[in-house]
Amino acid sequence: MIKLQRLGHILFAVRDIEKSKDFYTRILGFTVLEQDPEHGGVFLSIGGLGNTLDLFPCKNPEAVAGSEADPSNMNGLGVRHTAFAVATEDDLRDAWHALQDAGVPILRAIDHVSQKSIYFHDPDRNLLEIVWERPDALEIFARGRADDDKPFSFSR
Repeated sequence: MIKLQRLGHILFAVRDIEKSKDFYTRILGFTVLEQDPEHGGVFLSIGGLGNTLDLFPCKNPEAVAGSEADPSNMNGLGVRHTAFAVATEDDLRDAWHALQDAGVPILRAIDHVSQKSIYFHDPDRNLLEIVWERPDALEIFARGRADDDKPFSFSR
């Protein structure tokens, strides 16, 4: 069994990134960890945690959000993926092997500098992510992470 620690974050595709950032910070009390102009996202936090809500501009608001294999697809408004956090990189490795052993195809495994992520679908094709945040993730966000998005894998 995979040892999930908590809900990691949710990524929303939004119509107006600045309007949404204002709503979530001013009204709901989130704080901005990073606004990543290269990738277009705003990474928000509550409770002193790493990113707990990610906002990305929707490429086509009128499209129906699909479950394409590409986790960066931002067609359609709303939830684009949900992430669950694990406590350690070993837990992420165990999750990788548990998914493979269960026959769940891994769509992508990406090192995002502040965290490592494994992307896959549930039985209804909802896009899910298991994420391990590096211990210094908040400091990495604060200085701007230069997100390289390098693929990785685990072997036995």
